Amino acid sequence: MKKPRVHVLVINWNGQEHLKACFDSLLASTYTDVAFVLVDNGSDDGSVAFVQEYIGRDERVQVLSCGENLGWSGGNNRGIEAALEAGAEYVLLLNNDTAIAPDALTCLVDAMDAHPSWGAAAPRMVLFDQPTVLNSVGLHMSSIGAAWDRGIGRADGPDWHVETPVVGACGGAAFLRCGVLRKTGLLPEAFQIYLDDLDLCLRIWRAGYEIWTVPSAVVRHKFSATMGTGPWARRKYYLNTRNRFWLLLRNYPSVQLAKIAPRVVWGECRALGRALLDGNYSRIPTHIRAWGAALRYAPEARRHYATLPAQKEGSGYGPLVCHQPAFCPPLMLPVAGWYDPVRVGDRDLRPMAPESWLDIPHGPLRVSLVNCYPEAGLAQCTITLNGAPLCTLESPGQDQFYCDEASGALHLRSTSLFPSHLTGHAVDIAAWVTIEQNDKRLV
Repeated sequence: MKKPRVHVLVINWNGQEHLKACFDSLLASTYTDVAFVLVDNGSDDGSVAFVQEYIGRDERVQVLSCGENLGWSGGNNRGIEAALEAGAEYVLLLNNDTAIAPDALTCLVDAMDAHPSWGAAAPRMVLFDQPTVLNSVGLHMSSIGAAWDRGIGRADGPDWHVETPVVGACGGAAFLRCGVLRKTGLLPEAFQIYLDDLDLCLRIWRAGYEIWTVPSAVVRHKFSATMGTGPWARRKYYLNTRNRFWLLLRNYPSVQLAKIAPRVVWGECRALGRALLDGNYSRIPTHIRAWGAALRYAPEARRHYATLPAQKEGSGYGPLVCHQPAFCPPLMLPVAGWYDPVRVGDRDLRPMAPESWLDIPHGPLRVSLVNCYPEAGLAQCTITLNGAPLCTLESPGQDQFYCDEASGALHLRSTSLFPSHLTGHAVDIAAWVTIEQNDKRLV
């Protein structure tokens, strides 16, 4: 039986440094009826030439040059339009700073084919260099329009490997049914980037389709590899704030807008108060700009809402909306598997993700493992040095390893896990560790 045609759209703007890893993973895909399309937003860093010369020898690879930066939504829309014209049945929107598992496309197609009521699917996204930590397994949405990645910063594990309905799929890797897109329309280009993926997902729900996770499809993502710092970070904050208002105006009925208005005002007051307390004074004019943009856009947004199909009673994404928190919870991501130190009694300990690593110089080595929640079971950690087994620490309380000399790449892997709901921390912690060498604290 002929397999459905899939177009993978790799959106790119001056991201040549990411393209080799991304396209190498795509070309290793086991799915056959597919086109891998670089959708280039007017890059001037040689991205197009790189794909044409290095990767373009494969007939599955195509290049769609937009000629200018159309934004995330505008560029992806050009790719979607080309896919629809070419007769594709599915499209995968994919950031350039990702890599997919070989069977990811097969898992997504099989799941969507088995569930005709699904309009979109969210794969399981993990951190690129720390794949034991989640990036996104679908989207959460608050009642005032804020959105964040479901599971972000949490340890990957069986609890996240169950298919479940979600309000939306993260645009960094979103699998969409083309027949549904012909009914809902495409991404809102005025958004440029941020929450445009959620706007489309809300319309998919409203059209009578569902959105589910497909955790068997794994995508690695370099979280915040783009627009993460400096002026781009300020731009990101503005677009998220503005687009949150636009999302509500485009998708909520007037009665619901009036109902949530006090929460929106409260949320803005809270955000401004936090900006003042943190000394982020530039965020105050940013919010004012966003309010003005919302007022100007309101007439167009309400005209758009009038074109949407009526929502069936008892259906849709409503039950999936979070009433608390109003905004994205504090985000904690490990660096090389390590979280910031915590004070436990009279000691500073480093919480670790299920895997962590550290390069150590030559000298005597001492590794200490502490179990901060002995009532929850054993803390356990297996340690290798330069790929060779070194020791295993395991204890309901404390355990320690010492050797006279060691140097090189230290890798720690834990099979224990203390989940956030048990510890009250924002993340899941595998163990608490200290590492000392030459009487100097390394971790």
